[in-house]
Amino acid sequence: MKKTTFDTWLVNGNITIFCGSHADEFKKDILSSSLLGELVASQKSANPEVNWPIYTETVQKIGWMVNSRGNQRLDFDNRNLLTLVGQCAGSDLPKDEQQALADAWAELTKLQPDSPAITAIIDKLQRSATVSESSNISAVSTGAMLTIIRNDKTVVTLQVTFETTHCLDSDLLDQPVLNAIGNDRTNSWQLSSLLDGRHYNQVRADVLKKLGRNIETKLLHITAASG
Repeated sequence: MKKTTFDTWLVNGNITIFCGSHADEFKKDILSSSLLGELVASQKSANPEVNWPIYTETVQKIGWMVNSRGNQRLDFDNRNLLTLVGQCAGSDLPKDEQQALADAWAELTKLQPDSPAITAIIDKLQRSATVSESSNISAVSTGAMLTIIRNDKTVVTLQVTFETTHCLDSDLLDQPVLNAIGNDRTNSWQLSSLLDGRHYNQVRADVLKKLGRNIETKLLHITAASG
């Protein structure tokens, strides 16, 4: 199996992974448009079920062309976030890109719990957190969104909601502490899209103007932990 490179970013606490080689300008466009969608959605609601359609509608308006979309109910117990992402992605990712995702995740788990990246991820989970109504024990429900940009520039966006009796910390990335919320509702959403460069060229300046300093404060590049 060929080795696929990866480049990892956080967009307001959401993990974004570029698989393979992409032009810097393309990366900037994806990150900026995704950030605008995230900020618009977050301003409307912290509830993942509410802000998912707001996010997807926003990025479509500025040039993300939808290839496919879907949602489903996943039943799971004692999972970590990586295995949930893999379950959501299903067959959308070939094996080399699945390995790139796993490699990127391994780098994240090497970071110190108090690092800026881990802090941003956990802060995002906490902003969406509510006390679960489905459990007789103390549990918190929240949701995570992940974006994977494939070698062919397809943008795969995934969101999954879950509950845990574990505290919201870095263990959620790779420890089996996540369970399905017991309300029988949809808990997984997927969007596959492509950035229409011609459309985005027309709105790029407006997007950047709306983002302002959020470009510097809400985008974080992840570099490999030393050692």
